[in-house]
Amino acid sequence: MNTHCATCGQSFDPEPGFYFGAMFVSYGVNTAFFIAVWAVLALLVEDYSLTTLLVLLGISVLVFLPLTFRLSRSIWIAVFVPFQKAAAQNLP
Repeated sequence: MNTHCATCGQSFDPEPGFYFGAMFVSYGVNTAFFIAVWAVLALLVEDYSLTTLLVLLGISVLVFLPLTFRLSRSIWIAVFVPFQKAAAQNLP
């Protein structure tokens, strides 16, 4: 990730350990992916094995890992550092 926002200059690493909480957001996002994969598999395949489900979940984790990483960090910083449109418009 970038170290600072190109628009407003906000540091994306405000303090050491800031993104520890993003781990919990990532857990929730991954849970949503797991449920989505399970629901799609249940709709498409009438009888599937636990091995099939676990393999598909593992593949989905690897495929969505870059998205999950950035999304969870973005959600976490958005909770604590609100976007101020007026301040961003005043920058050159």
